[in-house]
Amino acid sequence: MDSGFVTTAILVLAGFFLLVVWFFRKMARGEIAMGSPVALLVLLAAMLLVPFAMNFSAHLISSMGHRSGHSEEASSQQGDY
Repeated sequence: MDSGFVTTAILVLAGFFLLVVWFFRKMARGEIAMGSPVALLVLLAAMLLVPFAMNFSAHLISSMGHRSGHSEEASSQQGDY
Protein backbone atom coordinates (compact mmCIF):
# COMPACT_ATOMS: atom_id res chain seq x y z
CA MET A 1 0.00 0.00 0.00
CA ASP A 2 1.32 3.41 -0.91
CA SER A 3 2.25 5.75 1.95
CA GLY A 4 0.63 8.65 0.08
CA PHE A 5 -2.68 6.77 0.10
CA VAL A 6 -2.38 6.12 3.84
CA THR A 7 -1.61 9.77 4.54
CA THR A 8 -4.54 10.92 2.41
CA ALA A 9 -6.92 8.43 4.03
CA ILE A 10 -5.89 9.48 7.54
CA LEU A 11 -6.31 13.17 6.69
CA VAL A 12 -9.77 12.53 5.22
CA LEU A 13 -10.81 10.56 8.31
CA ALA A 14 -9.45 13.26 10.63
CA GLY A 15 -11.38 15.85 8.62
CA PHE A 16 -14.55 13.81 8.98
CA PHE A 17 -14.02 13.61 12.75
CA LEU A 18 -13.48 17.38 12.96
CA LEU A 19 -16.61 17.95 10.87
CA VAL A 20 -18.65 15.87 13.32
CA VAL A 21 -17.22 17.80 16.28
CA TRP A 22 -17.92 21.12 14.54
CA PHE A 23 -21.51 20.08 13.82
CA PHE A 24 -22.22 19.10 17.42
CA ARG A 25 -20.68 22.33 18.74
CA LYS A 26 -22.95 24.35 16.44
CA MET A 27 -25.93 22.30 17.58
CA ALA A 28 -25.02 22.75 21.27
CA ARG A 29 -24.78 26.54 20.83
CA GLY A 30 -28.21 26.61 19.23
CA GLU A 31 -26.97 27.87 15.87
CA ILE A 32 -28.45 24.79 14.17
CA ALA A 33 -32.05 24.06 15.09
CA MET A 34 -33.33 20.52 14.66
CA GLY A 35 -35.77 18.19 16.31
CA SER A 36 -34.87 15.50 18.81
CA PRO A 37 -35.31 12.55 16.41
CA VAL A 38 -32.99 14.12 13.84
CA ALA A 39 -30.40 14.94 16.50
CA LEU A 40 -30.53 11.36 17.76
CA LEU A 41 -30.06 10.01 14.23
CA VAL A 42 -27.06 12.28 13.68
CA LEU A 43 -25.61 11.20 17.03
CA LEU A 44 -26.13 7.53 16.14
CA ALA A 45 -24.44 8.02 12.77
CA ALA A 46 -21.48 9.74 14.45
CA MET A 47 -21.22 6.98 17.05
CA LEU A 48 -21.09 4.36 14.31
CA LEU A 49 -18.91 6.13 11.74
CA VAL A 50 -16.21 7.71 13.91
CA PRO A 51 -15.03 4.42 15.50
CA PHE A 52 -15.16 2.76 12.08
CA ALA A 53 -12.99 5.52 10.65
CA MET A 54 -10.52 5.23 13.53
CA ASN A 55 -10.35 1.44 13.14
CA PHE A 56 -9.82 1.78 9.38
CA SER A 57 -6.97 4.25 9.85
CA ALA A 58 -5.39 1.98 12.49
CA HIS A 59 -5.45 -0.91 10.03
CA LEU A 60 -3.84 1.26 7.36
CA ILE A 61 -1.07 2.34 9.72
CA SER A 62 -0.57 -1.22 10.95
CA SER A 63 -0.31 -2.62 7.44
CA MET A 64 2.27 0.01 6.54
CA GLY A 65 4.35 -0.89 9.60
CA HIS A 66 4.20 -4.62 8.97
CA ARG A 67 5.13 -4.35 5.30
CA SER A 68 8.09 -2.06 5.88
CA GLY A 69 9.40 -4.18 8.78
CA HIS A 70 9.30 -7.54 6.98
CA SER A 71 12.19 -8.87 5.00
CA GLU A 72 12.01 -11.81 2.61
CA GLU A 73 13.73 -14.05 5.18
CA ALA A 74 11.22 -13.31 7.91
CA SER A 75 8.26 -13.91 5.63
CA SER A 76 9.68 -17.23 4.38
CA GLN A 77 10.12 -18.50 7.95
CA GLN A 78 6.59 -17.56 8.95
CA GLY A 79 5.50 -21.16 9.65
CA ASP A 80 8.35 -21.89 12.13
CA TYR A 81 6.48 -21.10 15.33
